[in-house]
Amino acid sequence: MKKRIITIFTLLFLVVSFVTVFAERDLPLLVDDADLLTDREEKLINSKLERISKNQKCEVAILTVYSLDGKTATEYADDFFDYNGYGYGYDEDGILLLISMEHSDWAMSTHGYAITAFTDKGLDYIADEVLPYLSDEEYNDAFSRYAELCDELLTQAREGSPYGAKNASRSTPEKAISPKRIFISLGVGLLFAFIITGIMKGKLKSVRYQPAATSYVRKDSLNIAVSKDLFLYRKVDRRAIPKNNSSGSSTHRSSSGRTHGGSSGKF
Repeated sequence: MKKRIITIFTLLFLVVSFVTVFAERDLPLLVDDADLLTDREEKLINSKLERISKNQKCEVAILTVYSLDGKTATEYADDFFDYNGYGYGYDEDGILLLISMEHSDWAMSTHGYAITAFTDKGLDYIADEVLPYLSDEEYNDAFSRYAELCDELLTQAREGSPYGAKNASRSTPEKAISPKRIFISLGVGLLFAFIITGIMKGKLKSVRYQPAATSYVRKDSLNIAVSKDLFLYRKVDRRAIPKNNSSGSSTHRSSSGRTHGGSSGKF
């Protein structure tokens, strides 16, 4: 009887934990607790995030706070994502940008498919684009740019080429060079090289080929009195062994035990 009661309580605890962590989201995709935006800006950014999240089937969220309450920026972002029901679909796919004003901290937390879509290089790219706006206190532009970049990188990932992934067929959009242009460039280069070398060869009329190397040395012009071998220096090249960095970002465990990717820093 005692074992049965313990088993029942254990199951209830697991069910409650499951419901707590995997609860449905009641909050908007933009939570501006630090009050960085006007009401109109907040409404427009939230609508943009909702549209992108629906189209991409991956939630793109933003959270602003004043203080991290003793946590790191990464811990705060992970916990807010987990315990407030963020994430699209069964795998809770999503990315959340956290801004904390107390010490100018930021963090991006990814989960589910977003870990694959937003590689370490992709997160760095977003940060490089967004942080200048944050530093200049242009928060509306920062959040708008963040949303646009998330949309772009998710589209690129859906096409099979996550930004910066090792095995991606492309990491950044590039204009293709046609084979015709390549052949024309090579032909023009060879023609110029032939003309220039022909002119140089024509000026060397006084030079004739000699069968032996001794023909190029003047008699009695070289007199070696002493010969020594001196050790001057040694050069050692050290190279780091490349790490196997496949698609996706570096991952870690949140307090809920779930796997997250992401990055963090100061602005």
